[in-house]
Amino acid sequence: MGVSTQYIDWWHEAIPGEEFDHEGSLSSYLVRPGLIYGISNRLNLSVNTVLGLKKMNWFGDNSSLHHRDEHTNKDFLNAVGGILGDSKIIARYLFKNTGSGNGARIIFGSGVIIPSKNTITINPFLKTDGDFVPHRHFSLSNGTYNIIADFQYYYKKSSNPVFYGGYFGIEKPIKENEYSYLPSTSINANFSTIYKRFDKLDGSIDFTMGVKRLSQSYWRGEKSPNSEALIFTPSISYLFNVKKGALSIGFQKPFFIKGSFVATQGNVDQKVEVWQLVVAYRSMAITGSN
Repeated sequence: MGVSTQYIDWWHEAIPGEEFDHEGSLSSYLVRPGLIYGISNRLNLSVNTVLGLKKMNWFGDNSSLHHRDEHTNKDFLNAVGGILGDSKIIARYLFKNTGSGNGARIIFGSGVIIPSKNTITINPFLKTDGDFVPHRHFSLSNGTYNIIADFQYYYKKSSNPVFYGGYFGIEKPIKENEYSYLPSTSINANFSTIYKRFDKLDGSIDFTMGVKRLSQSYWRGEKSPNSEALIFTPSISYLFNVKKGALSIGFQKPFFIKGSFVATQGNVDQKVEVWQLVVAYRSMAITGSN
């Protein structure tokens, strides 16, 4: 099970129709319960989902059609609320494992994302009689079924760094959702190095550099503004054993090289500061017979 919080402090300049600076924060509080079932020594099946809340705080004194104090638990004019996000079902095959000795560990995975109803129902960039109407930009789900494919390669050593390697994955929507929205295809790559602490907690420190590429998204075949993005995310985490299982605590700092996290109309000056805290707990269920 994983628990993550994300805090985004954002600002952008005045836009047509709202001649004042826009400033606020977007916070996420997500819980990711999941299970992994070993089908064989080399094949396992993982199932997880997302439960949580995204909350917008509007710092301005002016009324805006684009931003306000709100959260994803409640419906809005162009959004369905709730606490359930996407669910993932992924099968992974251990192609190579060197066991207790030095050597490579290679894993192939494939699966599907099942959407929830917590999504945007009307294009937030749509105008009525030439003017924007009140709308929400964010949700817990894109509302589409996505296919997943990933590849992992790690090399294990008996001395530090005890693990190094990386992950490459792609998530691609199968088709538009029921509201004619086609979200971005997401390509992720993570490069990690793990150093063993050899302390009483049998802990380890993981340094990771993540790269994420988002393609253009579309509403009814028309481009959605600022949907393309390139994001670099360095992170550090500490994994240690507890009485029943293992606990990991990590910090991440995304940098937006291209695109915008908080959607805006057109090309405007803006600032986005993001911090993420991720806490994950893992335990193993042991079954047996007399």
